[in-house]
Amino acid sequence: MKMRLKKRTIVTLSAIAVLIVAVIIISISRNGENYNFYTITKGDVFQEVSESGTVKKGDIIPLSFKSVGQIDKIYVKAGDTVSRGAVLAKLDSAQLYIQLQQAKANLALAQAELGKLMAGASAEEIQVAETTVDNAKTTLRNEEQDLDNAIVSADNNLKEAYEDAFDTLNDSYLKAYNSLTTVTSIQSEYFSDTYQYSLEVKARKKSIEDAQKEMRTYLDEAKLNFTESNIDSALVNFEKNLTDIRDDLAEVRIIIESESYRKTVSSTDKTSLDTQRGYINTAYTNIIGDQQSIASVKIANKTNIDIAAASVAAAKDALKAAEDNLALTVANPRAEDINLYRAKVESAQASADILENQIYEATIRSPVDGVVSSVDKLAGETIPAAIPVISVLPSEEFEIEVDIYEEDIVKIEENDLVKIELVAFPGETFEGRVIFIEPTEKLIDGVVYYEVSVSFSSAPEGLKQGMTADITIITETKENVLAVSRDAIQKNGDKTMVEIMDNGKLKEKEIQIGLEGDNDLVEIVGGLSEGEEVLIQ
Repeated sequence: MKMRLKKRTIVTLSAIAVLIVAVIIISISRNGENYNFYTITKGDVFQEVSESGTVKKGDIIPLSFKSVGQIDKIYVKAGDTVSRGAVLAKLDSAQLYIQLQQAKANLALAQAELGKLMAGASAEEIQVAETTVDNAKTTLRNEEQDLDNAIVSADNNLKEAYEDAFDTLNDSYLKAYNSLTTVTSIQSEYFSDTYQYSLEVKARKKSIEDAQKEMRTYLDEAKLNFTESNIDSALVNFEKNLTDIRDDLAEVRIIIESESYRKTVSSTDKTSLDTQRGYINTAYTNIIGDQQSIASVKIANKTNIDIAAASVAAAKDALKAAEDNLALTVANPRAEDINLYRAKVESAQASADILENQIYEATIRSPVDGVVSSVDKLAGETIPAAIPVISVLPSEEFEIEVDIYEEDIVKIEENDLVKIELVAFPGETFEGRVIFIEPTEKLIDGVVYYEVSVSFSSAPEGLKQGMTADITIITETKENVLAVSRDAIQKNGDKTMVEIMDNGKLKEKEIQIGLEGDNDLVEIVGGLSEGEEVLIQ
């Protein structure tokens, strides 16, 4: 199997870029222990793929678009001389530009939201939050006062209802007493013998007397101890006894109207008895009415108090929410929120970058200086990806053919910068560019590789076909960014941590990282500032 070679330790431009990064390591001794610290500085972070290849004669390079689309314009014809980077053809990208504008707007919005979060609340926002709290406190005081008023009003209404009921009890007792007096008078006047009717009237008088005495007992208890319970008991008792008295008076009236007594009992006594019967009926109705009034007042009181209590609870919740909002408004942003908004910015940036890359790839550019050997498609045609549209013959006689392992090929793009070292030219480094990536794989000892062609920016004199070349393809670079040594980074679950010295003690600190370079540096996107020192493990 073809062996992958490591990059030689020759001082190349990439190595020089690494040396430009101010890697400052400080050794400090505290409490008998030595600590090595790395000072955060700005520098270049890059990823690369190293491999060895072979110099060969330059071939015609077929150029194609990386995505399906309709050809908008073709700018060259066969035989035209072109320079590296010259635009040869492009797809219709109008829709991509619209999407890019939307992506940039989303990016600007995400950046603005992050900026607002980091800046904290404005004086106006804090004032609004404080006013909301003050208003919520005023509302709560008002609702609590309304609740107190509802309770007082409920007590007064219920007290008034029971006082009315007590007056009704007094009046009802008086009517029962008068009914007994009237029946006693009639019994003495007309039913003093021992005949059946006289015994019946006497029994009815005794029933009324017993009812009146029982009513007196309940009324005296209510007078002595004026409680809701005693009034309720008295009302229930009066309801029963007034019903009995009413029935007794009705029976006496029937006897008076019997054939034996119809003409004997005077009309005055009959009228008096009927009057007392009416009074008893009225008293009974009043007792029932007071019982219903008390029940209605209790229901209304409970409803009013429940409504007022619910309003107080709602006002307390509103105040708590307003206070929480005020605390959140004046508080420093949480690390979790910062990370969230930074992630939104990174996501929006990635979307914009993808679209910009798609727009860039919608244009065919010449990878080398050369001559257009053929134009195989016409403007207006819709073509699939990877179909040759234009072919270019390089002016440079030589290029390098190299096989790239499948794990690395996904990192490489056409036009990537290449550092070239030739065995035949020791100590020298040349530059080139990736000009072609073969879309189909090739198997070498059962391992999948992809053939990549690399052009020379300027080939050295004496270069021969078949010479061995060690190449380093720079796949991604972040220039002049905050960077930290890979040896300082620790992983804690899904968090990235470093250790710093805080008041003489080591303390963990979470950071956010970007590109992880092959030059042992890692880009810092959050959590550390230039000049800070972190522990080297």
